[in-house]
Amino acid sequence: MIMVQRFHSIHEIDPEFIPNIEVLLQEDIASFDILVERHDSAPTGHAFTYFLFFGPTQNTPIGFAQLCLRPTPSDQLRAWYKKLAFWEKAHLSWKQLSWKIGDGSAGVCAFDPKYFRSGKDKIQELVREYEERPEVVSQEVNSIKGLQEFSSTWTPEHTHTSEAYVLEGLSKASKTYQDYLTGLATQVREDIRKGWKELHVKGQISLGDYQSPADVPKSLPIPVAQLEAWTRWGAQVLTFEREGMILGCLLVLRGKNGNVFFEPFPFEPVGESLVSDELYTQYAILKFFEMPEARRCHLMKFGSKLVFEDKEDLKFFLSQGFQQKTVVRHFQSRLRELNRPL
Repeated sequence: MIMVQRFHSIHEIDPEFIPNIEVLLQEDIASFDILVERHDSAPTGHAFTYFLFFGPTQNTPIGFAQLCLRPTPSDQLRAWYKKLAFWEKAHLSWKQLSWKIGDGSAGVCAFDPKYFRSGKDKIQELVREYEERPEVVSQEVNSIKGLQEFSSTWTPEHTHTSEAYVLEGLSKASKTYQDYLTGLATQVREDIRKGWKELHVKGQISLGDYQSPADVPKSLPIPVAQLEAWTRWGAQVLTFEREGMILGCLLVLRGKNGNVFFEPFPFEPVGESLVSDELYTQYAILKFFEMPEARRCHLMKFGSKLVFEDKEDLKFFLSQGFQQKTVVRHFQSRLRELNRPL
């Protein structure tokens, strides 16, 4: 039997549980701090619930899930004749419910594989529980395709389903970066080598590697508050530098069990850059192979895994060894006037 504990603020979660949550989410976030930042920066009115799941003989979490209740702009959704019934107040508490961890790329929940089936059944119970709440007039569920299908008791006015494609990690299947390049398709390999050559020979651009944000030259155009956050997270910073100017950088965060996360920050004007997008990816992979403990290389944007609406956009990364998963976004609404997620 699986037991569940609810928290209505991420700051209420016992610190002793945080390392286990990070292990459960090791393929999706570098640190629990990422979830804390999302919680603290959420728009006013967004109310979160965090679920920790425990096995019958364990005092450490074997599962994690998250939902968000957000206010529904009822004045914009009610017909004019309904507004004449000024004594009706139920619409003031209308909510949209979103089942997703963080930005949604991790799906609805994360469980220890040994408990996945019973954990999925428990999530289904929770979904039905919240569907019975009269103030919940719409809901969206971000689920991992093929793993997290859940049924609904609703007969909605509107339903809408779409798919998004999440860039998954690159596994360390080679011993060195050179071995990795050798294993790529010929044209991809040659394009990468040409890019490195042009960077060093024609561009006269050097690579910087700083173990702490505090060590990076003051010319790094990142706000002080953000640099302080990077320092708290124990981040490393990689740079592309030319004549004392930093053209761009990569944030490096070490997660659990050899998962390493990289986020590029280009500073050059669009259309005039000397450092290509491909070289940001390749510098991340180069550094990944230099880390003995590294097992999986992940790319991020705005602190989240890369998500694409068009599958064709993945080809650039898949050709370099990254993998993918599909997230299904399913939306339902009880309101005739609300036909898309808020």
